[in-house]
Amino acid sequence: MKQVFSSLLLLIFTSWFSAYADEIVPDYTNPVVGLIGASSVDPETSPFNTIGLTALNGSSFRGLADYMKARSIHQAKGIVYREVAEAGATTNGQNGYLSVLEQAKRLVEHTTTWNDGVHLKAAVIFHFNDCLHSIAGLCDEQDVLNITVANVREAIEYLQAANVKVFITRLIDYDRLDLPLVEEIYSQISPGFKVASEANYNLYKSIYETEMEQLNGVTVIDVWQGMEHIGDGLHADHSSKMRASKRLHRALRRYLRAQ
Repeated sequence: MKQVFSSLLLLIFTSWFSAYADEIVPDYTNPVVGLIGASSVDPETSPFNTIGLTALNGSSFRGLADYMKARSIHQAKGIVYREVAEAGATTNGQNGYLSVLEQAKRLVEHTTTWNDGVHLKAAVIFHFNDCLHSIAGLCDEQDVLNITVANVREAIEYLQAANVKVFITRLIDYDRLDLPLVEEIYSQISPGFKVASEANYNLYKSIYETEMEQLNGVTVIDVWQGMEHIGDGLHADHSSKMRASKRLHRALRRYLRAQ
């Protein structure tokens, strides 16, 4: 009887140790997903910006990058999220920020090793500040096509050439924002600051999303439906970022599992 019990105990211990050992396998082969964008991803600004910003709202709110990392941090073999986003960034990199193409290049370069190539499996491009306010530059239809769309397409082509899957997030619906409030707040520190009108914002959103949907190999995803802002008219609150990170993480896991 003792021998049977000892054998059973040994079997349980061996099974437990095997399962535990699987969980502590070094995670240096995890898939990497890059996050590209502006303050919705990370509230910290570029140290080289020329407009005097150090951080939006003192960096006292979390960008979506923090929520994405929390989705997989407990999984030894889970997705590794990397980001190079900068609050205030525009797709063309004006005012001392990294452009969308420069952000894409940094992600690829920093996730590539000499012996096994690029670990970056997918990249998500979020909205930049283009056309949103006067510091970034307000836009007409041709500006959207010739600047924003052209810049993002260039970054997409670069990523696809590196065999990186590209996801594009839809812009937040106008009625989920409060751009007049944004203008009221930021005009206090930047006299003459103006935001896009409802008509201009919706034109920008429509053109941008239509153009992105027509690109081969690109997945356009809506992660911001039902968004509520934190009180500044622009940035998502905690619950909204929890929902957005869940939607996006789930879509990325489905894509990676299918590969």
